[in-house]
Amino acid sequence: MSMQSKSIAAGQEQFWAMRLIEYMNTMGEQHTNAVLLSLHGADSIIPYQRYPETPYYFGNNLWRAFYHCHDSPDKSAEEHGHYHFFTRQDKQDEWCHVVAMNMNTVGQPIGLFTTNLWVTDGKWFSSSQLLSQIAVLENSQDDDLAAQWFKCFLMLYQFDILELLISRDNKIDGLFPDNHEHCFSDRDVYCLSEVRVNLNKQLLDILSPQH
Repeated sequence: MSMQSKSIAAGQEQFWAMRLIEYMNTMGEQHTNAVLLSLHGADSIIPYQRYPETPYYFGNNLWRAFYHCHDSPDKSAEEHGHYHFFTRQDKQDEWCHVVAMNMNTVGQPIGLFTTNLWVTDGKWFSSSQLLSQIAVLENSQDDDLAAQWFKCFLMLYQFDILELLISRDNKIDGLFPDNHEHCFSDRDVYCLSEVRVNLNKQLLDILSPQH
């Protein structure tokens, strides 16, 4: 990633922050949030079941996401569940897991993390592919409110996600330098990298006059 690429994206932070606030306000007016939209009025939540039943497809059908809840080795007390985000470079390609997003009990993001390959199966997604897939997302048009929220969030946090993917790869190299395939199937290795998220503070920092 060149410094020029990062500076260009940084110049767009205010745009994506304003768009994200716009969708958050729309959700607030409808007394809902991304998690409630995903659960779609479910009376109870079944562990590991995906919500909605048909995942969200967005970003010109090259991104998808679903929500679910279950216990995991790294689950915090404040987490309600998490989204998994996948992408593919072509509509005939297999889906690749990019990142997961922890959500709290009031439907707001509190963290991002990457998982080992056995958790989601599919192909491995390299950090070098992320910026091209972000460009696809940036130029897409989506009508679904939750998908619009996903898009703005991913655009806003694209470099945090890139750093997570790099940290994920570094951890794999450190754990199993000679046998990545063994690492991918090791059930004792679940979360490979993570970062806390404070969306309200992030938005305030970006939109403050000093930014």
